[in-house]
Amino acid sequence: MPSPVPGMDPYLEDPAVWPDVHQRFITYLSDEMQQYLRPQYSARIGERIYLIDSLR
Repeated sequence: MPSPVPGMDPYLEDPAVWPDVHQRFITYLSDEMQQYLRPQYSARIGERIYLIDSLR
C-alpha cells in the first residue's frame, strides 16, 4: 500500500509506534558520516546551520 503522504511515512513517524526511531537513526547516521569527513570536521547532533543565499 503506498504512503498516503508523499515524501514521508506517517506510520514510521508515529511516536506511539516508534518512540525512539529518530534519535537512534540520527545517532547512527552521525557515526556513519563521521568516517567520510576530513579530520578537522565532525558530524554534530543537535546543532543547526542555516545557509542564506544572498543572490535570491
